[in-house]
Amino acid sequence: MTRLIWPIAITLFLASATAHGQTGYQLGHGYDLGPFNFGGYGAVAAYVPDRGSGTISAEDISLFATGHISQLFNPFIEAELTHLDFVHPGSSHSSGDSGSLVLERLYDDMNLTDSFTLRLGKMLAPVGEWNEIHAAPLVLTAVRPAVTYRNFSEYLTGASLLYSNPNGSVPDLQFYWQPDREFSERPSTLTFHTYKMVEGLHVKFPISLLDQIGVSVQHSQDFQGVDQALVGIDFKYTLQKLTLQGEWTYSALSGRTSGLVRKNEWGGYLAASYNFAEEWSAYSWYEEFSNRTSFAAARDLLFGVAYRPDAAIVIKLEYLQNIGGKPVNPTGLFASWSVLF
Repeated sequence: MTRLIWPIAITLFLASATAHGQTGYQLGHGYDLGPFNFGGYGAVAAYVPDRGSGTISAEDISLFATGHISQLFNPFIEAELTHLDFVHPGSSHSSGDSGSLVLERLYDDMNLTDSFTLRLGKMLAPVGEWNEIHAAPLVLTAVRPAVTYRNFSEYLTGASLLYSNPNGSVPDLQFYWQPDREFSERPSTLTFHTYKMVEGLHVKFPISLLDQIGVSVQHSQDFQGVDQALVGIDFKYTLQKLTLQGEWTYSALSGRTSGLVRKNEWGGYLAASYNFAEEWSAYSWYEEFSNRTSFAAARDLLFGVAYRPDAAIVIKLEYLQNIGGKPVNPTGLFASWSVLF
């Protein structure tokens, strides 16, 4: 399915490009073509771990199309080429992997009222803020904290009911339900667990235009019959040039857990970033994450600096140090260039 979706997405994007003389193009906002908008993002990353060989890869090349047709028909599709290695571990001159084509999202939004939207299709699960934003130019760091993707279902295929109060006086709510397996599942090289049933709730309490506190609840079951119940909290708070953000989750596993090394997973990270100039910022995060009963929790500390010559372009240089437990992200130097186009 993804091999079919990808060329369609490229064709649509190129078709929009031919019409840019009529509709115009703005970096970071894509092309508008009638009721449709075509855009995407790309990220190239270099990894130099303390041990082992480094890699240079196109982490994501993502194209998406958004349509605003009517009250009940507002489609969205995102197709992505990911983990395309230019330099493969083991040799600084090898050609690397060919990457994977994946269907990230494919859904329709039905605007039932000014406050309620029914979403049907394949979408990102609203567990924390990072998983839903996820695009490299929009998130804080090139290295993703493990707690933002490791111990829950990142995707769901089914139905979601979203509530957003126009006055902001009531928290935003999102209920979701996946009755069966995920549509167009990601390959095993890109995921840790495959889920056949997912249901959950996310509540967001807005503090200001940019700041919020979120609460996540998710119940899922994988194909080995393991039930997983997750609770989590995330937040973002801005103090002039300083921004604080973080996320914490706890998952209790039950069912067919005999012989599994996964049990009662938990983790959390706390990050701080400071904009010391219009184009420059520095940031850091600390994370603890545990998903194995036989190892101590991984503890990672990251420092980085970002240069943003344009609102849609960012260059990041980061160093991550594992300071305890079995590493999730390797110790080493990371660099990335990403653009929202």
